[in-house]
Amino acid sequence: MNFEIINDKNKVVMHTTDTTCIPEKDVLNLMSKAGYKFKLNGKTITTKKLNEQLKELDDGGDNRSKDNQNQIS
Repeated sequence: MNFEIINDKNKVVMHTTDTTCIPEKDVLNLMSKAGYKFKLNGKTITTKKLNEQLKELDDGGDNRSKDNQNQIS
């Protein structure tokens, strides 16, 4: 999985292949409202679809949220 965040000038400002590095839902929503766009595997994706994909990963045993909490602690 290749995830990218694109700013309002169409420049990639962040990319990762690690789902634990993808910002949380609330952050993604705020970024979207601020004009950022997101791509997943080279295709533009809405925050709604992205959050659905991440939820499926979380439900499938990917401990994305748990890992992020461990990094904060």
